[in-house]
Amino acid sequence: MQQQAKRISTFARFHALLGQMPGVDKEDLVWQYSGLLTTSLREFHEKKPYDYQRMINDMQRIVDEMNGKKPKQVKPAQSPDVTELKRLRSAVLHRLQKHGIDTTDWNRVNAFMRQPRIAGKTLGEMSIEELKLFIPKMQAILSKDKAVRDEYERLARIN
Repeated sequence: MQQQAKRISTFARFHALLGQMPGVDKEDLVWQYSGLLTTSLREFHEKKPYDYQRMINDMQRIVDEMNGKKPKQVKPAQSPDVTELKRLRSAVLHRLQKHGIDTTDWNRVNAFMRQPRIAGKTLGEMSIEELKLFIPKMQAILSKDKAVRDEYERLARIN
């Protein structure tokens, strides 16, 4: 219940700030800050809370500047989970490289990750818990790859 109340207040804050920014379109703003993920404020808040908070902070700064207030020197909102999220994504990308996926091409990474038998969603859409569950799955895939390669090598030596 408390989390729902917090979500409502963050949505209310968003709409209050948006109302003070003439000519700004909600969908365009959410689309831009979500990294072209969604135009849904709720989905953006759930999937990318750090980026959502960054958007709110930027909106507050703009409104303050429009009202003639001197902007505060505020540190960017750092979620304690951001470091963990980056670490886990890096671990997944490392395993994808070992599997032979070109991790410099996000289209290939996302196409691989979207496969229902792999993850069913892109790397950016995965939560910390999903990433923690995915890493052992990717390790199992790599182990199977190695077993298949070893068997091919064994058969090649026999022939």
